[in-house]
Amino acid sequence: MLTNILSFFRDNDKLLLHSLLYTTTITLSALVISRYFKSRSWSKLKASPFYKPMEGKVCIITGANSGIGYETAKELAKLKATVVLGCRSMIRGQEALEKLKKEVQDGQIVLMELNLASFDSIKNFAKNVMKQYPKIHVLINNAGVSVPIKEKLTTKEGYEVHFGINHVGHFLLTNLLIERIQKSSTDMEQTKVVIVGSSLMDRGTIDFDNLNGEKGFVQKGHSNPAYCNSKLMNYYFGAELYLKYADKGVDVSVVCPGWCYTNLFRHANIKFYQKVMIFPIAMMYMRSANQGAQSVVHCAISPNQTKHFPPIFRDFAPYIPKHEYNDEVSKKLWDVTAKLTSIQ
Repeated sequence: MLTNILSFFRDNDKLLLHSLLYTTTITLSALVISRYFKSRSWSKLKASPFYKPMEGKVCIITGANSGIGYETAKELAKLKATVVLGCRSMIRGQEALEKLKKEVQDGQIVLMELNLASFDSIKNFAKNVMKQYPKIHVLINNAGVSVPIKEKLTTKEGYEVHFGINHVGHFLLTNLLIERIQKSSTDMEQTKVVIVGSSLMDRGTIDFDNLNGEKGFVQKGHSNPAYCNSKLMNYYFGAELYLKYADKGVDVSVVCPGWCYTNLFRHANIKFYQKVMIFPIAMMYMRSANQGAQSVVHCAISPNQTKHFPPIFRDFAPYIPKHEYNDEVSKKLWDVTAKLTSIQ
């Protein structure tokens, strides 16, 4: 009797194991096939009619030593543009420079120090760039941070780190360079400012009484509220910059590169069981840094032919965020930030 019972369970275990292996194989195969077709929409850069050599064009990229910034620099260097890497750490920047020169042997790539958490560093960077390059054709505001809000990090000027680096630092840098960028445009070709944003802007808010986190932040779910707020500010900064300069020869784009695995995840405390739970979603939607950079480079080389406004893009096409654009918020954020940075 006991032997029969044990045999029953052994036989059923085999059946269960076979069923589990079969189901797992089918599921993984379906995910791989689905990802293959979906990822094709992320990697269409070379199919663009604007994917052409860029000899003589100067392109500046912030945060270019890793992730999307590094991959963006590599793609532009392949097009023979002169690429300026703006990096906070000169050690990591030098490592990135050496790696890039091995991957793109005939690329014109230059490293310069840029710490977006310091107004002095930003001003020195802008001064050095303009001294070395009479023309600037593309500025890509890529650098960004996402750190736990409980750490309460600030910039040199005392601004909350997400607000200070992701928004204020790039605002100052862009305005210091914008006249040179504008003068580098021609009747035949506009110059470009590309701001790397995120669809996480839809989870952000702009509270003018709490821009610097004076009242703290409310954590909802796993999203970093300060980071989401800064991405919403990127969106409004891009929109206002577009309104001010689109008719003066400067095309402005805000681009969401999608959900990419980059160094932004280095502070994420993701537990093992959470990784298991999100694995199927990651298989479908998570992009490599290079796949994310494709949309960034596309915005850097392609004109906004449809005059899409607000000028935000994703996957090589205009993107309609859930957040409803507010003209008053856009203008006020510009004025407040201009005052903080002493920009006229």
